Amino acid sequence: MRYSSISLSSAALFAGELTANQQNQSEDYVMNFISQNVRETSSPGTGAERLLDLDDLEAVSATVNSRLKKLAVAPKKGVDKDELEGEICSLVYKALEHVPVEILDDPGFWRFIGIRYFWSFTLWRESAALAKNNIATYFSAKSSSESIPLRLYLRAQAMRDANGNFSLAEAVPEGTDFWRSHIIRVRTGRARVLAQAFAKLQSSDRMLTDELRQFAKRLNRQWSNVVMLDYDDKQSNDILKEIKKSLK
Repeated sequence: MRYSSISLSSAALFAGELTANQQNQSEDYVMNFISQNVRETSSPGTGAERLLDLDDLEAVSATVNSRLKKLAVAPKKGVDKDELEGEICSLVYKALEHVPVEILDDPGFWRFIGIRYFWSFTLWRESAALAKNNIATYFSAKSSSESIPLRLYLRAQAMRDANGNFSLAEAVPEGTDFWRSHIIRVRTGRARVLAQAFAKLQSSDRMLTDELRQFAKRLNRQWSNVVMLDYDDKQSNDILKEIKKSLK
């Protein structure tokens, strides 16, 4: 299967040009940049003649951009940007769940997606980084918690329950630190039942930043002694209750 990717150096160039000239922050500029910098890659063993279909992702991008336009016209005071991530992450996951794992493992693929489909959302979501000329990190796909489409995908993947529902992805309001630092960046995010139990706990009995970090630190330490990837609901809740009790 053939798919599009962007090199790390091209992603850095893209971020620099967006930062240097606000006029570059347009769909025309983005499409022109992609046409000059995109490269096609073949994923072995998946039908080299076939081009990866991303029509569903383009529809998701259109939905997100429509939401951003509405916010620009009637901006909410103190808008919870992470809340929108929680709403759209399931859409991103569903649009990409058919993609072979060999492609999902390629950072160049996520760089292409971030630029082609989520450039405007990235500028809105990480406006503080843009103001500090540090937006490049969100297009580089060096980190799963910084590449916006990748972190959306991983958040939905971790929160997809046994019935295929994603409601837990929206369970923690103003939860940027929770999702990025304590789910996506760490092994807990790959233990779906455990991650979902953690999200339920934080939703129902919210820990503030310092307590949450202490809690997460102790949970992460458990990985050195116990493999929690296949924990069921009871095992997950038991370990979380034990850690919560130890903090009192």
